[in-house]
Amino acid sequence: MKKSIPALILILLLSTFWQALATASETVWFTNVTASADISTKQATVTGKVASGAGQLVTLKVAEPGGQLFLDSITSGDGGAFTFTWNISAEGKYEVQLGVENSDTPYKTSFSYGQLASAPPSSTPSAKPSAAPSATPSAAPSATASATPSAAPSATPTASPSAAASTGPGTPTSPAPTPSPAVVRVTEDKLTMNDALKEATFTLGTGTEARIPAALLDKLAQDGSGLNLAGADFTLKLSAQTLGELVAAASKSGGEAALSVVKVPPADSVPLLALAKQREFADLKLASDIYEFKAKLISAGGAETPVTAFAHPVTLQLKASGLAAAKLAGLYYLSDAGELEYIGSLSAGNVAIGQTDHFSKYAVLEYRKTFMDVPAGSWAYGAVTEMAAKHIVEGVSLKEFAPARQVTRAEFAALLVRALGLGGGGAAFTDVPAAKWYADEVAAAYQAGIIKGTGPDTFRPEQTISREEMAAMLVRAWSILHTQAKPDAAASPVFNDQAAVSVWARDAVSTAAGLGLMKGRSASAFVPQGTVTRAEAAQAIANIGNAGN
Repeated sequence: MKKSIPALILILLLSTFWQALATASETVWFTNVTASADISTKQATVTGKVASGAGQLVTLKVAEPGGQLFLDSITSGDGGAFTFTWNISAEGKYEVQLGVENSDTPYKTSFSYGQLASAPPSSTPSAKPSAAPSATPSAAPSATASATPSAAPSATPTASPSAAASTGPGTPTSPAPTPSPAVVRVTEDKLTMNDALKEATFTLGTGTEARIPAALLDKLAQDGSGLNLAGADFTLKLSAQTLGELVAAASKSGGEAALSVVKVPPADSVPLLALAKQREFADLKLASDIYEFKAKLISAGGAETPVTAFAHPVTLQLKASGLAAAKLAGLYYLSDAGELEYIGSLSAGNVAIGQTDHFSKYAVLEYRKTFMDVPAGSWAYGAVTEMAAKHIVEGVSLKEFAPARQVTRAEFAALLVRALGLGGGGAAFTDVPAAKWYADEVAAAYQAGIIKGTGPDTFRPEQTISREEMAAMLVRAWSILHTQAKPDAAASPVFNDQAAVSVWARDAVSTAAGLGLMKGRSASAFVPQGTVTRAEAAQAIANIGNAGN
């Protein structure tokens, strides 16, 4: 007689089988994770690897003793490696959560401050991916804008690529109030005058509010002199026009204008930077403190009115330090919601300079934006990364650049205008409607002499640009930047297909190749009628600043 297996045992066996099968099917998202704290440096470190390799956005969320939250994110490097390091002070247990796109359940571990050893990871160190990516961008640029390395003006994403950026646990909904600055009154005898430059400079310490009487503002404005408020690592330059603007407002109340600058404390700057990383889907590193600039009018009776915008832009300079990749550094405005606005690049002496028409928080950031289809080993990686950091080119989505996609004449003209910082210009071609996203850029390029029409009043903006047409535009743009330099014709390489170059473009092709603005498709062939890809366009724009130096 056969023995029967009790139903309960059979259920348990089946349950064990299916549980083992489910565990085997899970995807391991993180490996080699360690979390520790160092008493000597008062720093915590979390390291590990993402199984999916380089270029993945890794998010960190740490619950610190006392209930405070620390947020950060970084793009994984070679082999998926990543390292987070931050300062700590509170003793106790730190609960760590790591996340990566497509993983619904975070990797969890913990460590205790002072023990110098990471706690063992949780029993479930990896999470099974959801059926569809939970944070994949849902919107792509319009058909016109997606074809350009720097998409239409509205292409900057406004939604966070990660759920962590929502107003859930760990995300600051509003910044902590900054300390009240000390007040100092500006008088004429405290100004250092530079008559040659028509500037007056006042030394302003960080955490200080400078109060300037309307009469002094008026005197400077009437003399045509600007006012510089200079600190150890910053300079705020207000033109005579801006001073006149303040005078007109301050005089109405018989009062004075006040300008202040304070450093944003780490407790606020760390989560603010984390929010910006999530919004931009980029690796951001501070290369300066975050400074908050404010302006207000104070009436004779003491009533205060904030100045939120200027009709004439002010110039801001911030000193950068600790740069790891200077070509990726720039001056940025940071909103309290983590939105970034690029306002200027790094200049000589590691000083970032830009103009703005409003105050608030500013910092120098290293901006490293990586795309899945332009890996670190790609020939175009350096140029695409550098031009993305300067916000001259953008991806067709948060994670894709489409390097092989062709570029139109209008798109390349727009790239040159942004790279050279050109503006102005009126309508020049009948086939460039004012409503098109590229209308202003094409007008500016025409006024600067960078482009010429294909006919008396036509440009064919949406026609794919050829390599010889790109050569002509590049040489004209290079000449604007290097007005005193003359290219050496003897340095130009000789291509076997030179006869295929259009007569009007032969000098431009020879000059572009000689300057290093462009290379042949091979050592012996230029392929003048070939089309231009987005990767080639990014490389050509990057070459302009270096060629001929």
